[in-house]
Amino acid sequence: MKLFRKRHLPVTIVAILVMSTLTWGAVIPGARQVLRAKIIGHAATSAGSIVSAHTDIGASETITTGINAMANVGRVSATAGGTAGDIRAESVVLTGTDHNGTTITETLTAFTVNTAGTINGEKVFSKITSVLFPAMDGTGATISIEETGSPRAADTNAVATARTDTGASATVTTGTSINGLPEPRNITATADGTPGDIRAEQVVITGTNENGSIISESLTAFTVNTTGTVTGTKVFDSVTSILYPAMDGTGATIAIGHGDLLGIGKQLKRNTILKTYLGGTIEGTAPTVLTDSTALESNTFDLNSALNSTQVIQEYLETPDGE
Repeated sequence: MKLFRKRHLPVTIVAILVMSTLTWGAVIPGARQVLRAKIIGHAATSAGSIVSAHTDIGASETITTGINAMANVGRVSATAGGTAGDIRAESVVLTGTDHNGTTITETLTAFTVNTAGTINGEKVFSKITSVLFPAMDGTGATISIEETGSPRAADTNAVATARTDTGASATVTTGTSINGLPEPRNITATADGTPGDIRAEQVVITGTNENGSIISESLTAFTVNTTGTVTGTKVFDSVTSILYPAMDGTGATIAIGHGDLLGIGKQLKRNTILKTYLGGTIEGTAPTVLTDSTALESNTFDLNSALNSTQVIQEYLETPDGE
């Protein structure tokens, strides 16, 4: 008499389990590592991808129609073209929303007179709702709006432009004075202005990591009476507040930017990055990698090549916990 009967899973269920494992990269018995790839940033879109070339009408004009959706959350640029002699040193004003749906506005740097060229913005948009085109010197001038590439090289005022010391410490929270980050980056603070007004004080950055957890970092203190930049080691997905220390006089300024570090996006016990690519080209020299099994924001890599506003891809092995 048989007390047990061998049962077999239907072929369909087995197929589903196998496909799920392949799709989600799950670790199954016998497997020790899973190959992961992380894509960071994007290439710049073609000129006019948001608003096609707008011909000057001899007066400033605000448009709210004919604006295309953005392909990515990121910074926006304006390109002056056409007859160079008709281009004036005027600024385009962009209005839209950030990734939280908050309305933001940015006045781009003015074009160079009589010169065709592109002006890159600093604020991070998810949507453009209106564009104010300035009056130029003739109908031969055109202005188009497009997306800039990412990630770009370190920028000392990308997060917050230079703030003049007021004689007291101050905390600035998320708003029009703090720009978003297109991708997780480490944060920098730059002391400038009158060297004698600079004290050996620290800027404190608060924000979130790639998992949305609140994190904070006290940057290295500035060198007394010396202009210069201090660089953080944690990767922030967003900056929600900045604590500016009191300096020795109103001749001192502090700007907040980002460095060259990118986030791995995984808590690694050891360096398992296999390859990195910049703009689709494999890096011949391995990046500088820092890992931390408990703090996501401390898992970073720095490419050997300089970031140049083109997409970065990293390939790494994810190992089971404890290895």
